[in-house]
Amino acid sequence: MEGLRQNLPISPLGAAMGSDAVNLSESQLNALCSLLEEDQPATLQALDHQIAVLGDDDRERLFERLSQSEGHRISIPPALEEFHRTRLERVFSDWSVSGREDSQLEEGVFLLASFGYPLDNLSDCVAELDQMADELRSRLEGVSEPRDIVRHTAYYLHEELGFKGGRSKYYDPENCYLNRVLARREGMPIALSIIYILIGRRLDLSFRGVGMPGHFLLKYEVPDAPIYIDPFDRGKIVSVQDCADIVRGMGYHFDIRFLKETPDLRVVERMLNNLIGIFHREGDEERSRRLVRYREIIQRG
Repeated sequence: MEGLRQNLPISPLGAAMGSDAVNLSESQLNALCSLLEEDQPATLQALDHQIAVLGDDDRERLFERLSQSEGHRISIPPALEEFHRTRLERVFSDWSVSGREDSQLEEGVFLLASFGYPLDNLSDCVAELDQMADELRSRLEGVSEPRDIVRHTAYYLHEELGFKGGRSKYYDPENCYLNRVLARREGMPIALSIIYILIGRRLDLSFRGVGMPGHFLLKYEVPDAPIYIDPFDRGKIVSVQDCADIVRGMGYHFDIRFLKETPDLRVVERMLNNLIGIFHREGDEERSRRLVRYREIIQRG
């Protein structure tokens, strides 16, 4: 996990781009941060023009300092947000060709989280997943039957920790960003599935993503008899016929090939598709276009 921590997009995004000469003194940087922490719209607008002309190093220093402002609600000026998203595009490009099979999914979903929440310290989310895996490991001690492993995992995540499907506001972006799903214990089917997968990888449990048309499921890989799970329905075990009914109920023809494992890149691409659709529905074409650009990068990967 150490290599993963070093590559996560924890604000600021490391040294993803070249840098300019540092112009701000420490006192100027502190004053700028203090003004931004006031979170006043008029102040934000005025500072945006100043931030737009800062060098890369200064904006990176500003990001780092703001990300350490615990307990403060901070709105990022548009110039700083654009800087972050441009850097993030380059990190996405490196990530898409990294080929790190053990960590590619985790890095990808936290890159998306960084898009939505640039100042969040995403290492806290990694630590939370580590802790969940440690807790589940103790609950699975002596458990070897695949169905028992699935049931214990589902009980821990849904009954003990309270994870549930985000049904009331399904198209809320927070149902997609993994940091918010972990905080709220609520999410879309794909986000809940990813939590199973990431915890499973820490424990060498064979949870796999299954990207059916219109609905994302899991399977627990067992030779000749995989177990299908619906995390959106509190980890309910479903049959192949149930899967077919779900697909047909959404107006698609069912094909058994829909139950194949979905590769990590395609999982992240599907999350991007969800966010693109959400922002397009909300009329936020700026965010939608940027995410389309990230998707194009992944598709080339």
